[in-house]
Amino acid sequence: MHRTLHPRTPRRRLILRTFYALCLLGATYNHWYAIYHHGLHWDYGGFPKASATFWTMLAFIDPAAIILLFARPNIGVALTVGIIVTDVTHNVWIQARYFPPLLQSLADSPQVIEQIAFMMFVLVSSPFAWAMKRQTAA
Repeated sequence: MHRTLHPRTPRRRLILRTFYALCLLGATYNHWYAIYHHGLHWDYGGFPKASATFWTMLAFIDPAAIILLFARPNIGVALTVGIIVTDVTHNVWIQARYFPPLLQSLADSPQVIEQIAFMMFVLVSSPFAWAMKRQTAA
């Protein structure tokens, strides 16, 4: 059975991937801003080395995802999902561990709330950003 795509579907996928890329570009700016001002080995104010390394690595991983969103769309979408889920999980853990109570610290941290909102958007919209292979009639 042959299934045809709506003519605007590829454009909609591109718009979603572009939105992801713009958000990742903002995150990339934030990570490189921290590196520029504090260096690659900054501990982000005394956090564990693994956390600081993770945040620093995002300065390299986020731009890779941006490139892949256009060069290899499905890999870029999968990487974007992985980045935001991992980042939100990590940042919520940091909030709970170092700034209890969690709900109060989240209320005081609009950046984490923005990350959670972006994560929810990506999780809901990523199936629509996925570049499906064109099906041909058998």
